[in-house]
Amino acid sequence: MKIIISPRAEKELRKIPKIDQIAIAKKIRSLKGPFTIKNTEKLTGDKNISRIRIGQYRILFKYKTNEIYIILIGHRKDIYHLISQLLR
Repeated sequence: MKIIISPRAEKELRKIPKIDQIAIAKKIRSLKGPFTIKNTEKLTGDKNISRIRIGQYRILFKYKTNEIYIILIGHRKDIYHLISQLLR
C-alpha cells in the first residue's frame, strides 16, 4: 500500500513540535496495515474523508484500494476549519 502526503499536510506537520511529529509519523507508518483502517472515523460532511486521532492532533486522509492520500495534519481546534476551507 502506498502513502501519499499532500504538500499542505507536510507544511502543517513542520509546524508541530518534534515529539508530536514523531508520534504522527509512527501512526502514518502504521496505516499500511489493514487493521488500522478499522480504527478510523469518517467525517460527517464528506463520505470519503476519514480521520485518526493522535493526542491533540488529527490526520485527515482518503483511503483508496492501493493508496492512502493524507490531506491534512493539524491541531484539533484548527483542523476542521481548515478542511472546510480546502473543500470549498
